[in-house]
Amino acid sequence: MVPCLDGGLLPGDQPIGPSIDHSLIQSLGQSLGPSMDGVGALQSWLEQRLASLEAEGSFEDAYALRMEMADWLLAEAG
Repeated sequence: MVPCLDGGLLPGDQPIGPSIDHSLIQSLGQSLGPSMDGVGALQSWLEQRLASLEAEGSFEDAYALRMEMADWLLAEAG
């Protein structure tokens, strides 16, 4: 496996800091109704978390979250 040159996570690496609780994703999906699946619930959570971080002025944290998600999506696609 080729290491990530940008210091991002490789497939199978554990993220630094708090991880996403899968029960949270399930409860989000249930509270948002039957029309929203787990992916939609995760997207909704991410959008809310990014907006919250940016409202607090935590732009570096928001950027880091975006980059972790990009690394995860690229790893899943590859």
